[in-house]
Amino acid sequence: MKGAQRREREIAHARNDILEAAITAFGRTGLHGTTMQDIAKEAGYTAASLYTYFKSKQEIVDATIAYLTDEYCKVFDIPIPTGLTFRQRFDVVLQRQLELIERRQNVFAGFLNEQSNQSMCATDHSSKGFHENFERRISRLAQWLKDNASADEIGGHDPETLARLSFGMAFGLLHQWGPDRKDLHLGEFAANFTEFFFHGISGKPKTGARKK
Repeated sequence: MKGAQRREREIAHARNDILEAAITAFGRTGLHGTTMQDIAKEAGYTAASLYTYFKSKQEIVDATIAYLTDEYCKVFDIPIPTGLTFRQRFDVVLQRQLELIERRQNVFAGFLNEQSNQSMCATDHSSKGFHENFERRISRLAQWLKDNASADEIGGHDPETLARLSFGMAFGLLHQWGPDRKDLHLGEFAANFTEFFFHGISGKPKTGARKK
């Protein structure tokens, strides 16, 4: 049994190495522009040996998207210092997510370039995997809001609706990334994001309202 478990760990490690290589390759040339040969070269494998771990490039694409979503979800599991208000906890999680996105900037920019964007907005298999993982991210944020905020702290709004609105803001910022905007730093928008989330377009509480 120990031998089998060791082999499972080795396979998992190899798959993760390949996915990291794929992330680099996709970030450089986009989903469609990247070949199995490109991924293999980046990972230090032969193209033929990749098929030991993945049946096709499409399976690598699907696994990469799921891998990135897993990273996103794990951020919510990192302990937050005690004694913070809901807004402060929100700021901590937001900063952690922005740091993760900045670290993965190349692949997000690659996914959002013109060629990849056509795939994401189409009805092909890549688009299905993308949208399924997008829903996973929304569900995880909604769950975090349920676990960390009272109904009063989120204005009585539905956590899932707030999660979707938040993703709309984030996706709008992400969509600026591309070959001509690699200098974009999302951290610059953190304060705006938080203010908009808590107080709307006015950027301040309504008259007589308590600031959370």
